[in-house]
Amino acid sequence: MKAHGLSLADLTGKSKPAKTTNPVAAKYKDPASGATWTGRGRAPLWLNGQDKDQYLIK
Repeated sequence: MKAHGLSLADLTGKSKPAKTTNPVAAKYKDPASGATWTGRGRAPLWLNGQDKDQYLIK
């Protein structure tokens, strides 16, 4: 490896550290069950057919 100027990262393909993600704060809360939803992705079943504004966390 030294003769060719290679490092361990060159051989494994892992040259950059993995990205970390920060958790997203919840925007909606079901008062009956306490379940929360961030507003991202598919809406939960407890919100199906309901007005989202009434479940908005203030």
